[in-house]
Amino acid sequence: MTSPSTARRTARLRLDPLTPADAEDVLRVYGDPDTWRHLPEGRFTGIDQALEHIEGSERSLREHGLGTWAVRVDVAGADASLPEGAFIGSGGLRYLDDGDVWNLGYRLEPRAWGRGLATEIAVATLEAAAEVAPHVPVTGRVLSNNPASVAVLEKLGFTLVWEGPRANVPTPEDGSTPPLRRVYSDRALTPTAYDWLVAHA
Repeated sequence: MTSPSTARRTARLRLDPLTPADAEDVLRVYGDPDTWRHLPEGRFTGIDQALEHIEGSERSLREHGLGTWAVRVDVAGADASLPEGAFIGSGGLRYLDDGDVWNLGYRLEPRAWGRGLATEIAVATLEAAAEVAPHVPVTGRVLSNNPASVAVLEKLGFTLVWEGPRANVPTPEDGSTPPLRRVYSDRALTPTAYDWLVAHA
């Protein structure tokens, strides 16, 4: 793995490694029910979860060269609803040791939706991965009821490698059918990586 430039700029965003100083902002975004519309049980409810998220990113950065970025609006992306410097979420990569793959992920607050910013983050993520560890697959795990995130992965050229129900998930009390889990990858996966990702989709 090569030594990366940890901070980046895109056309409209500043991307800096998450630090504990971002914990309140992370909790604000990840605690917003609207950002968990497709997976309500994932919503953060306390600062400890935000700090755990940040610690995981710092560990990935320290051990593997890339982690998750704090996403802020740069001057070219600023307007009345998104002022320059505003923290609007996080995104980037985290290394999944057991799967030996990168996991691409992001979560943005609602006022940032519909602007193509998720794709902008994802493109920067792929560029960083190609610089740091070009031999490691980049994967994404999404729910079938989240077409916006599916569209981002497909726009990047990722391939759907698996779709199915999550193992050992009880049927909801209302009898509804839970959304299917999907695993996407930017290349072929080893059997070990595939099995791990399916088991943890």
